[in-house]
Amino acid sequence: MFNGFSAVPGAIVPYAYDWLLVGLSYLISVAGAYVGLRWSRRIRNKNGSVDTDRLICSSVALGGGAVWSMHFIGMAAYRTPVRMEFDLFMTVVSLLVVIVFAAAGLAVASRVTGNRLHNIAKGGVLAGLGVSVMHYTGMAAVHTNSTFEWDISIMALSTAIAVVVSVVALWLATTVKTRGKQFGAALIMGVAVCGMHYTGMTAGTMICTGPSYSPRLFAIEGANIGYAVFALAGTILMIILLIEATHSTGSTRAPAH
Repeated sequence: MFNGFSAVPGAIVPYAYDWLLVGLSYLISVAGAYVGLRWSRRIRNKNGSVDTDRLICSSVALGGGAVWSMHFIGMAAYRTPVRMEFDLFMTVVSLLVVIVFAAAGLAVASRVTGNRLHNIAKGGVLAGLGVSVMHYTGMAAVHTNSTFEWDISIMALSTAIAVVVSVVALWLATTVKTRGKQFGAALIMGVAVCGMHYTGMTAGTMICTGPSYSPRLFAIEGANIGYAVFALAGTILMIILLIEATHSTGSTRAPAH
């Protein structure tokens, strides 16, 4: 696939995508979006306070599932002739960042006071910035014998896409209530999140800095890591969805007298 490439300083590192992993990155994004939309229903209690359980679960599903897992599987799909690993600390930071920003965005967008569209827009900007920070923090986690040179204009475009996607996602999260519409919205959100990620990836050009690198002590790598993340994220999302189904059944059941 990469015949003729030599790992010499200054060489542009070619890349290709594993399209099976690209497909899985879309599927996990759709799954995370659907579970997040299910949990984001009634995220505010009748008195206007935040339902903490719903906020946490929807943030984990949207931030950790629809966005972060999609990003990580998409990175695993990014094949190059040079060996890559992911710094464990920065990878965890990127996950926490997007979950926290997603929670903040949902909390702001679901406010019962003020103008609803303004609240959604403010929440979307917050969540979108979180998505962008997550993406480039995740890129900073890449450890290899190369460095990324970034096109600022494409980085700005990817950030703008992230904000628009987040505004739409939060509007859907606070508007769409039925399962069918939520599934349709999740399909669209999956396309949008993937579009942001793969646009962001085109902003970076890998430039070789040497023939090899020194592996870090706390790092993760492996040819099958994308499949492992897909399986783990899918399992977690399934558990969260089952809890939501139980939670909804319990809340709608009329109390016995």
